[in-house]
Amino acid sequence: MIKLDISKGRVEDIRTALYPVRGLFHLLHHPGKYAGPILVSILKVIATSTVTIIPLLRYGYGPQQNLLSKIYQHMLEPKTSASFASAVATATAAVLCSVEVATLTVQLGLYFVGSIQDRLFDSILRERGGLPSSENTAGISEKVGGPAHNTDDLRDHVFLSPRSVAIVAAQLEDSWSSFLLRPTIFILTLPLNIVPVIGPATFIGIQALFRTGEAHKRYFNLYHWSKAQIHRRIDARFWQYYRFGLMATVLEMIPFAGYVFMYTNQMGAAMWAMDLHEQKLLEPKDD
Repeated sequence: MIKLDISKGRVEDIRTALYPVRGLFHLLHHPGKYAGPILVSILKVIATSTVTIIPLLRYGYGPQQNLLSKIYQHMLEPKTSASFASAVATATAAVLCSVEVATLTVQLGLYFVGSIQDRLFDSILRERGGLPSSENTAGISEKVGGPAHNTDDLRDHVFLSPRSVAIVAAQLEDSWSSFLLRPTIFILTLPLNIVPVIGPATFIGIQALFRTGEAHKRYFNLYHWSKAQIHRRIDARFWQYYRFGLMATVLEMIPFAGYVFMYTNQMGAAMWAMDLHEQKLLEPKDD
């Protein structure tokens, strides 16, 4: 029986949420190396996003604000004044549009900009001496991630449960089902933003599940991890991965600054991957 030994070199859980910030500091310390490619990619994101964002802001905010005003007036009156309900509707519509704009920007960046994020990830691994050669990557992956094809110790999770979504996002499939999963869940959960405060927070928390799984997807790809190994790794450290994913998602949704965090978060993910790789925090052992 193979199980993961996480007793050696345990890292405090809070540190995983700081890796996106470490990625930003790494960019600030090496602007000459990274600023140029990131700037060119950001300009491409802006150009492709403008086509969608301008119509959304122009024609989406008004109807959403009117709809929310009617809903809140029905929910809040006569307990509160009409002006208060209108103010809450206006603020919620603004938050809703901001979330929509940020999510569209991230999606367009992921699907239409190119491989700059993978190149940034690879660059960090190269700096740390962790970029693998073609030889024996399978052996390395088994040393860190456990047996490639043994699924006896894998826990089953309810379909579309938080762990299930994160594991699917981390795996290396490029099928239509995995490609459509993220935008489908985005559309289905978007109405949550109608609920003040709690709604947007829940929406962001759900979207963060995808960033949770994607944190080390490039690492898994480079080291040829199998589905079983990826499942085992994400399942064992789900909450650490989720803290990283939540922080990265929040940063990427900051207007304008989110353009930069799309790339520095990837650099932070690579730094975290190399810390785990070097310290061998998830090595298998025999019972």
